[in-house]
Amino acid sequence: MRSKKYLLFLLVILVAGSSFKKAKPRLLVFSKTAGFRHDCIPVAKLAMIQLGADNGFDVDTTEDASVFNTKNLKRYKAVMFLNTTGNVLDDAQQSAMESYIKKGGGYIGVHAATDTEYDWPWYNQLVGAYFLSHPNQQTATLQVVNREHPATKHLDASWVRRDEWYNFKSI
Repeated sequence: MRSKKYLLFLLVILVAGSSFKKAKPRLLVFSKTAGFRHDCIPVAKLAMIQLGADNGFDVDTTEDASVFNTKNLKRYKAVMFLNTTGNVLDDAQQSAMESYIKKGGGYIGVHAATDTEYDWPWYNQLVGAYFLSHPNQQTATLQVVNREHPATKHLDASWVRRDEWYNFKSI
């Protein structure tokens, strides 16, 4: 009798296990601003949602800094700071973000993300430098050094681009 119950238990586990789908990776797109606000933020959030749908990952968008806590951040493979500006996280939220990154969580900083958290030296190290200024948009020719990398392999040896080129400072 005991072996029948054991086999039934295993059968239930196998059937139930086959009906569970593996969770898709999740990306948190954070776009809170406490300074300049870029008009493109709503469109960029929609683009990230579509990119996720097209490539098999889920996207959550928010401007609510309270999501930066240890429990919630565990849900995400990466956090994107999408045109964030100014001081957008308090001390506890900064601590949760540091812990998340140190435990292997990913970070993506888009454009004005370098114009964020000037009073948080750890963040400066994460992004590499802070925004200082930028001239008017202008055309530049960039020399592509590594054309083997997936991010650049589609580019010619020289890439002409009109953009808002940033000047940076490190603290």
